[in-house]
Amino acid sequence: MRSPGFLAEGGSVGGARRRVTKADLEAMLAEFDIIERYADAESTVDMHLHQVRRNARLGLSLEEWARGRDVPLTYARALQRFLDQR
Repeated sequence: MRSPGFLAEGGSVGGARRRVTKADLEAMLAEFDIIERYADAESTVDMHLHQVRRNARLGLSLEEWARGRDVPLTYARALQRFLDQR
């Protein structure tokens, strides 16, 4: 079994880089026990995606966002990777 950080770090499945999906992000929430602090996985992921996008426009680093929200940097990187895919 791969770690939750596998996808965030650009891991590949079968030699091809795998796209991060919202389901992957929701699974990371559960894996890191982030879901307990918020409402439900889907709305939490949407809220985090919005925050990461906004903070990037404001020039805040992903590390600052993750530290401020008390979430793993691996999860923050997966959010950013999801946004970069679009």
